[in-house]
Amino acid sequence: MDLMLAKLSISMIAKGKLLFMTRHALLLTFAVIISMLPTTAHCDFFTDVSNAYLPDEVKSLMIGEVEAPIIEIEAQTPLPLGVAVVLTEPFPSSLTLAQANSLASVLAEKGWNVVISPFNLPLNSPIDKIREVEGSGSEAQEALPSADTSQVIHPRSNQLGQYLDFELTTTALILQLNALDNYLQDRTGYRMVIAQGMLATAYLTAIEAQTNLQPDTFVAISPFWPQKETNNLVIDTIAKASFPILDLSLSNFNDWETSTAMKRKVRARSELKLHYRQVTLPNNSLTFSIRKIKKPSNIHLVANSTIGWTRHLGW
Repeated sequence: MDLMLAKLSISMIAKGKLLFMTRHALLLTFAVIISMLPTTAHCDFFTDVSNAYLPDEVKSLMIGEVEAPIIEIEAQTPLPLGVAVVLTEPFPSSLTLAQANSLASVLAEKGWNVVISPFNLPLNSPIDKIREVEGSGSEAQEALPSADTSQVIHPRSNQLGQYLDFELTTTALILQLNALDNYLQDRTGYRMVIAQGMLATAYLTAIEAQTNLQPDTFVAISPFWPQKETNNLVIDTIAKASFPILDLSLSNFNDWETSTAMKRKVRARSELKLHYRQVTLPNNSLTFSIRKIKKPSNIHLVANSTIGWTRHLGW
């Protein structure tokens, strides 16, 4: 009987070790696969952008070790006013590539050299959590069922918060803005930057950290971030910015942007910001046309407001 019990115990221990090793191997394999996704997605996005144009229409910009595409549209006037940088990204809350092209064509008609710079918004990956589990071994495996209640996501919370990292986005944007600044350092005239949505909010924080990258003016289209504390940052960054800002608020854009629209305007006035204007525009971003001459109406409104703003500045 004792011999049978001993054999049974040895068998159970062996099976337990095998189960742990199998689980360990699966986690490690999954970690390797996930770790490759951000880089792959990053490259795929830039590749897709490059493939959307003819080879001679796209130029390369080195951002760290990554080769990113930029699209340049030359001004259609003898004496250009300067360079307008239009930041785009794949999220529908920001300017899309098609919208940026429509906006660029209008600005080029009015004397601006336009540079469209696609930005790939970095997303959080579960790889770090998996590595923490792998690094701590069996103790972490035993601790898995007892999760920290402070980290549990509330059912009514915004789910984007798990995937977006504001600091990571701002750092990546600073890197891209520095590369653009080096690329455009020999260009004369004014420097205008246009961004929408989450990218506009990240840009304001990035410029606050890197004052040497300040533009001559910034056009913020419905800036927001889907997290309360970060979303409220835009109120202060706009009011304290030392450069002129055109604050375009698209009506019914989303609740995050709407919650700060009036606060942005009031704070800018209380801070006695001289060159600030807020304009509310109707939002028709879902309208489109296959006719090339018929641009989306909201892009026309954005372009006209931008041209009016630059003329107000005396340019």
